[in-house]
Amino acid sequence: MNEQTTHPRSAHRHPRALFGRMQVYAQNNPRPYAVRALLVLLSLAVLPPLVLSVILFDDWSVLMPVLVGAAVPVVVMGVLMVLLMPWFIRRTLGAWTLPPDTEPGHLLEAKRQLRRGGLHGDEDVNRIARVVAAQAEIKINSPRTINVLGLVAALLFGSLTALTYRLSGPGLDFWFQAGITLVFLSYPLLLGPWAKRYRQRARDFAKLYDARRQKD
Repeated sequence: MNEQTTHPRSAHRHPRALFGRMQVYAQNNPRPYAVRALLVLLSLAVLPPLVLSVILFDDWSVLMPVLVGAAVPVVVMGVLMVLLMPWFIRRTLGAWTLPPDTEPGHLLEAKRQLRRGGLHGDEDVNRIARVVAAQAEIKINSPRTINVLGLVAALLFGSLTALTYRLSGPGLDFWFQAGITLVFLSYPLLLGPWAKRYRQRARDFAKLYDARRQKD
C-alpha cells in the first residue's frame, strides 16, 4: 500500500494555511463568515475612494455620490450573501463539511495528498482528505460546470470587448476587457482539465480509504 509519511508540521506555517482556516470557519459558521466578508468588501469598496478624495481634494464630501454608489451594491449583495450562505453550504456540501476542529495545516496536507495519491501516514490527514475528496464531487467543482461558466463569461466579456473597440478603439478599457476574456477562456483550456484530473485522484483516494476502513 502506498502510504505517504510526510509530516504536516511545515504545512502549518504555509501561507495557504490561512485560507484553510477561513474554509473551515466558513463551512461551520456560514452566516458569521458572510457577515465578516461583507464588512471586508464594504471597506474595500468605500475606503479607497474616500482616501483618494481626501488626498486629491482635501474634502471627502466631493466623492460622496461615488462612495454611495460603491457601497449600495456591495450592501445589497452582502445582505443576500448573509441570508443565503447557510442554505448554500447545506445545498452544496450536505453532510460533507470539514470538522470544526480541523487543523489548517492538516487540511493543506490533505489536499496535497489527494494530488500525490495514496494514503498518508497520519490518520487525521486521511480523515480530512476523505471529506475533501467528497467535496470534489459537488457540481460546482465539476469540470463541466467550470467549462460552461468559463465559456459563458468569455462570450459576455468578448462581446463587451468588441463593443468597446467599435466605440472607442484599442484603449485601456479595451485591453482590460480583452485580458479578462482571455482569463475566462483559460477555464476550459486549463482549469477544466486540471479539475478533471483532481476529481479522478479524489475518487481514487476515496476508494482506497473506504476499502481500508472496511478491512479494519
